[in-house]
Amino acid sequence: MSSTHATIIHINVTDFAAAVAIAKQPSLSDTAFAIAREGSARRVIITPSPRAFKEGIRSGMPVAIAQRMLPSLQLIPPDAASNAKADAAINEIALRYSPTIQCDSGGHLYLDVEGTTRLFGPSVDCAVRIRNEVHERLCLEPAVAVAANKLVAKIGTRAIRPSGILQIRDGDEADFLFRQDISLLPGVGPSIRKLLLVAGIREIGQIASLDDMQAIAFLGKRGLALRDASRGVDFSPLDSKALGQRKIFRRVDFTEPVCELDAFRAAVITACEDAGLEMRIQRWGCSAVQISLAWSDGFSTEAMQRTKGQWVLDQELIPASWKAANQAMNRRVRIVAFTLSLRDLSPALREPDLFEPEGPTKEERLQSAVDETRSRFGPAILTHAAAVFHV
Repeated sequence: MSSTHATIIHINVTDFAAAVAIAKQPSLSDTAFAIAREGSARRVIITPSPRAFKEGIRSGMPVAIAQRMLPSLQLIPPDAASNAKADAAINEIALRYSPTIQCDSGGHLYLDVEGTTRLFGPSVDCAVRIRNEVHERLCLEPAVAVAANKLVAKIGTRAIRPSGILQIRDGDEADFLFRQDISLLPGVGPSIRKLLLVAGIREIGQIASLDDMQAIAFLGKRGLALRDASRGVDFSPLDSKALGQRKIFRRVDFTEPVCELDAFRAAVITACEDAGLEMRIQRWGCSAVQISLAWSDGFSTEAMQRTKGQWVLDQELIPASWKAANQAMNRRVRIVAFTLSLRDLSPALREPDLFEPEGPTKEERLQSAVDETRSRFGPAILTHAAAVFHV
């Protein structure tokens, strides 16, 4: 565990954008509405209101299907300014209780209250005070959980959402996780969940009981990470940087300096695929990619590509990264290494697994299938043809 005591608090405002809209306009509290972008032919539901959720409307559902299901559904465009203001206010409240926080935006925030007992009392008392303050000041009702690490605290808030408070005492993680539904485990999306259900695995404890060989045989190389997560293992520290300031890096060191374009492009594609998979597992997207080249004579160059929107899929990341790489290749010297970084991260504007009938584009369905295959059998099992380079 990341701490000898349960001092990590996770704040989770369920369906954040809809909750902020209701806080701003209370008359919407009993209205079936959904947050959806305007103008797109393939619009999807970003967040349904509680009333719309009860009527069967779900995030990622195509707007056309949602409107057929519920003709009275009211559509509201995203209010980025109000969402950012609410995030900042939650951040401000948390900082009064601890300087060690991690704000993941979208109504998700972690804080470590270790060492604050004399000021605010036990961790669970501190969590209650924070939850009450968020409710009184912002008219938002978050789910709040206290645990020994971020992973267990996150599962805790998912278990009690849309609101409430839960304490998982240090040492009680296994008992708590054992009977929880597999869908609460981070990393288990629709595709992996379908695979687990076919095998009769419905509870997190069933994944936790797999040994190393069983986990790898059933779930591929990433099965061990999922199995460890099901046991509540998480050593990751809180990252004080805002999500937009974090980066996903991949560095490639060539065994020998290269000058062949095909070899270099193959390496860039492989790095994009690996970094992109990590990003999508976290349900993030990026608005910038950077390539930094290290040359055999000791010099280095770099270039960056940006978008006003968001890149999520490999087919978006690879062209942008290759364009940046070409801009950085302004010398006639061999390359010894390069670093790819995905920057300006933010919560993905579209879910990796959208509704099958009308929602996802062909490319999104293909990406979902590719990600599932790589997650089961390892990143190298399926790659772009250009990444397979032979001397």
